[in-house]
Amino acid sequence: MQKLILWSHRHPKTIVIFILAITLFFSLGLKKLRIDASSSGMMLQHDPSMAYYNDTVEKFGTENITVVFIKDKDLFTPEKLLRLDDIQYALESLPAVQKTESLFTVTNFKGENGSLNVLPLMDYLPETLEEAARVKADALNNPIWVNNIISPDGNAVALNLFVTPDPDDPDFVLHFTDKVEEIIGKARPDFEKVFQLGNSYTRKSITECIISDQMTMAPLSVIVLLLMLLVTMRTSAGAVLPMLTAGSSVVWSAGFMGYMGIPLNILTVIVPSLIIVIGSTEDIHLLAKYFEGLKAEGGSKLKAVDFMAAKTSTAVMLTALTTFLGFLSITINDILILKQFGIVSSFGLFVNPLITCLVTPVYLKFFGPGLKHPEKGKANLNSRLLAALSNRIILLVQTQKKLILGFSLTLSIIMGLFIFDVKVDNDLLGYFKPDSPIRMRSQMLHEEIAGPQAFYIRVSSGVKGYFKEPENLAQVAGLVSYMQEKNWFDKVISLTEFLKLIHKEMNNGDPVFFKLPTSKKLIAQYLLTLQRDEIERYVSPDYSEVNLMVRHIKGSSHELNEAVSDVKTYMAAHLNPHLKTGFTGENILVNNAADSIAYGQVWSLTLLLFIIFVIMSVLFVNIKAGLLSLVPNFFPIILVFGVMGIFKISLNVGTAMVAAIAIGIAVDDTVHLMTHYNRDMRKLQDQDKAMESCIRSEITPVISTSTALAMGFAVICFSSFKPIVSFGFLSALVMIFACFGDLLLTPVLLSSTQLITIWDMVKLNLRQEVIEGSRLLRGLKPWQMKRVILLGKVWETPQGERIIRYGEHGNTMFMVLEGSAEVLTRDANDAPCVIGSVRPGDIFGEMALVNPGPRTADIKATEDMKCLEFDWKGMSRLRTIYPRIAAHLYRNIAKILGQRLNERTIDLMKVTK
Repeated sequence: MQKLILWSHRHPKTIVIFILAITLFFSLGLKKLRIDASSSGMMLQHDPSMAYYNDTVEKFGTENITVVFIKDKDLFTPEKLLRLDDIQYALESLPAVQKTESLFTVTNFKGENGSLNVLPLMDYLPETLEEAARVKADALNNPIWVNNIISPDGNAVALNLFVTPDPDDPDFVLHFTDKVEEIIGKARPDFEKVFQLGNSYTRKSITECIISDQMTMAPLSVIVLLLMLLVTMRTSAGAVLPMLTAGSSVVWSAGFMGYMGIPLNILTVIVPSLIIVIGSTEDIHLLAKYFEGLKAEGGSKLKAVDFMAAKTSTAVMLTALTTFLGFLSITINDILILKQFGIVSSFGLFVNPLITCLVTPVYLKFFGPGLKHPEKGKANLNSRLLAALSNRIILLVQTQKKLILGFSLTLSIIMGLFIFDVKVDNDLLGYFKPDSPIRMRSQMLHEEIAGPQAFYIRVSSGVKGYFKEPENLAQVAGLVSYMQEKNWFDKVISLTEFLKLIHKEMNNGDPVFFKLPTSKKLIAQYLLTLQRDEIERYVSPDYSEVNLMVRHIKGSSHELNEAVSDVKTYMAAHLNPHLKTGFTGENILVNNAADSIAYGQVWSLTLLLFIIFVIMSVLFVNIKAGLLSLVPNFFPIILVFGVMGIFKISLNVGTAMVAAIAIGIAVDDTVHLMTHYNRDMRKLQDQDKAMESCIRSEITPVISTSTALAMGFAVICFSSFKPIVSFGFLSALVMIFACFGDLLLTPVLLSSTQLITIWDMVKLNLRQEVIEGSRLLRGLKPWQMKRVILLGKVWETPQGERIIRYGEHGNTMFMVLEGSAEVLTRDANDAPCVIGSVRPGDIFGEMALVNPGPRTADIKATEDMKCLEFDWKGMSRLRTIYPRIAAHLYRNIAKILGQRLNERTIDLMKVTK
């Protein structure tokens, strides 16, 4: 990544041409982009239940209907009924309408003098109020039509349209809904309330909401990001850069959707906002290092970019990888819209860092802000606030480690208890806000007639004529009665209800006889009075199978699951065990996917945590580092799920994304902190000082990115869809929690360890003399030797300089890595004299470890040197991190010191002789 940044900085024209060419290519894909408002995306891919549903639709027709609801207190007057007839006729004339079910098409089963009249409810339009009142009375006397096409008080009716979509019209839903709206719109002045509701209207509402969200959220995200960058960066030039990189990424992602055939739906519509918000974080980190480089390099833009590349390249690559994996893990879910969202968002957040690393150096070269020189003693408000906050955080980290860990653990346990209150939900109606037109219309339809949602219950025997037998029909009637008594649903219609109605009417309309006859002969006679088109939705032609149509307004999956589970329990106990039963319908298929949400959440989260653990463990060559990196990022996830439990926020297709996305994003700041701490620790060799330096340097980008992300996610709360609003709110909350974890938990956890990156290991080339001849590192493998060296402090000494001086006090020893030096002591006249030399692998100053007294010799470099410095404090850190390696070193040091003491003893004995 560093080489890519530097290469692009030196080849600006090539980069500009490349970016423009690719952007143009993806721009052409925008023409292929379409909107998908169907509910199929909320279902499981390759769901075996889909075949059962298709078979049901083929046998009994679709449960998806368009309802035209009309309410008026004077509905049953000749004038109003005439107007209703005009609406009915106009709707029937629409090519897509195959059948209508209304007061004008249903049969009026009415017994008179021991016989049954089977005539249309309105054989002709009433001409007087008395005739209209009779029609109303007959309609209300029919339990099948009450709460189906007429309200119990007779003040509202429904025209149920059975629609066959035009497969050749990709915008059929919009066109059909508009035609229905045109027809009923003319009638609105004549009635108190007129509206349409159903599958077509729902899909059109989703389409309009998607377009509205696209027009609202993306511009708001840009405005919020610009304001944040202007406040934090205090330069318009720095604020423009993320707009360029994010804008290009959005075009690439939208074009990718077009080429791949991935539509805009309720989830993919938020991808542009996410790219704008999340993609800006790396720009902020790069700009922060660029400004730091300007100060360090005296205002040179070229050197500042080099500084930026050197300091951030590793972190940028890792954060890009973790963010990409966070979004990619969403594709594990079997729900189509989640999979599509994961593909598109991961693509966008894969190309965004690439664009950032290519565009940023070029932009800074030509438009990068220069070094500002504020007046002495005058720091801006941001700097003063951040400095004060840094001091407070440093004090807490250094003095209150146990308190921070204890508070975090206690809070996690308390919030974790509420996780068990989180329920899974995947209901289409629940995607709309309570005050949305579709929810308000659904509630009115539910209160007046019956809820707009529906599903089927099939009961199959496999035996021809099975459901002509009284005892078999009685089981179905018992099931219908049980469901009505439990009041789980608004309306249940079955063949048995028709037979009960006819039986009542054949007994002079006496309500006592609204029950199934026990005579097979009577049932056969009653069935002859029914036209096939009246009961084709409720029984198969050979009477081997019956079908129950259930209407309801359950607004959540767990409510529907509870009701369905109760019905299944009853069926298992009361129906013939040889019967095959099944629940189906789009409502059920969408509901079945709810369990997949929870399953996918667990798997994607587990996989992502494992991948991040592996990446961080490999990067820092330490399993402990991998575990430490997870703690401050898993902490906010526990908190946010606790918040979901407290506020009863369901786990749905929107909120299911929060955990994986949050970890993928939140780990970015953790990576930056850990890599910065690694650099400072190698230089300072003091954990407190390294952590202090790290916090002071990283607090600006961490708070800036966290705030920008929180505000950017908050913008998503303006969505028209309830799950997306919850996603935006929870994601913003996670960013705040993650900021706490990064600035307090991460420093506390890091203060107990020292890091080495795999890049450090790769870059470190040990001379063969060190590997083979070093007595200090004897017994260690080359990779263990590298760890020892990287955990210590390496001094570079130019030729002619002294590394240690005769007579000075010190408590450290050294090992030569590169170069050579001569050892000088003092003769009788106190003049320096050479008594030896040291080369790679040799050690000197080792006696200071046990006797920090005056040095007994000078060590003067005869060529440029690199030496590794050891002290007991560093050895203690090594013992904590790598105890086995430390044990080898202690043993080797003991041997070296023992040998030196033995040599000194022999020398003393020679002198005394």
